[in-house]
Amino acid sequence: MLENTAGKGKQILFVDDDASLLRLGRLTLERAGYGFLGALGGEEGLRLARTAHPDLILLDYMMPDLSGKEVFEGLRRSEDARLRHTPVIMLTARTSNDVEQRELLEQGLFAYLHKPFGYRELLNVIGNVLMLSQIKERNRTLELEARRAFVATVRTLISLLFAKDTCTGEHSQKVALLAEGLAVQCGLAEEEAIYIKLGALLHDVGKIGVPEYVLCKPDCLTEEETALMRRHVHHGEQALAGVPRMKDVRAMVLHHHEWWNGGGYPAGLCGEEIPFGARLIAVVDAYDAMTSDRPYRTHLPHSVAVERLRQGAGTQFDPILVGKLFEYLDAIGDAEPHDTASILDWEFLEEFCPAV
Repeated sequence: MLENTAGKGKQILFVDDDASLLRLGRLTLERAGYGFLGALGGEEGLRLARTAHPDLILLDYMMPDLSGKEVFEGLRRSEDARLRHTPVIMLTARTSNDVEQRELLEQGLFAYLHKPFGYRELLNVIGNVLMLSQIKERNRTLELEARRAFVATVRTLISLLFAKDTCTGEHSQKVALLAEGLAVQCGLAEEEAIYIKLGALLHDVGKIGVPEYVLCKPDCLTEEETALMRRHVHHGEQALAGVPRMKDVRAMVLHHHEWWNGGGYPAGLCGEEIPFGARLIAVVDAYDAMTSDRPYRTHLPHSVAVERLRQGAGTQFDPILVGKLFEYLDAIGDAEPHDTASILDWEFLEEFCPAV
């Protein structure tokens, strides 16, 4: 349980254009055990916030140079993460601006205190806000640690896949780039497209568990070897078990070999029973597999791959997604969607681990 550390030396910046209120504020806050900084106006308040990094800011709404709202927005735009997360209490005599107050609270303002207020009330609000700030800071730290662990796990899995089989690793990166482009072509939101890109990057990660003599065999697989190869979807799904934020990605990994008509594996799902991301990955996976060199054959021409996808639309593949892939390939023209010179870097994973 967190202790309330309100009276243990926290430094408070009081920003107001009323000098008498600042003097009274100093007396009250120092008696309560706080460090005190006073700023006579918004511009001085911003300057002191940037140099002193107070633990909490009391901010008057109505000031002649910069309003409290402008000062608060300046803090939230700061490149300094400490300033962005410094708790702010807005002091205001206005009672008819509910919409604006809600907007500022949604942007991270911690509390409003309406004038006139008693100084016991002020101290209670300060103590509560400092406690809430501690809790939020601890949650931000835990979330950042979890996201960094997530990124590290993904990178480790892909590194293992490359170590196992470079061709499969390169194929996964190409499919990720192509899947992202097709997802955007389908009108998906950025966050959805990123998850599909991640699912595509990891779709073959289960091949880490497939014996090399099967994975790299230059001839057709036997029935027993085919069964071993098909286990890769289960290996991949299990490899991601317990990794945070991966429920949808695990479904893509497990089901990207299902067929539109129900003839695929591992569950024999058909049509829209198959997760959308898995259906999308199936189309781009097949296209890249056909247009890339494999141990058992050289790559097929683009025109042949397109024709085979067209023949498989409605049986193996979602026919709408096949059409969308053709639209995307036509749109990019001569620009290779998966040129080895443009293999994706790891920056997109930082979307899952943003600065806080």
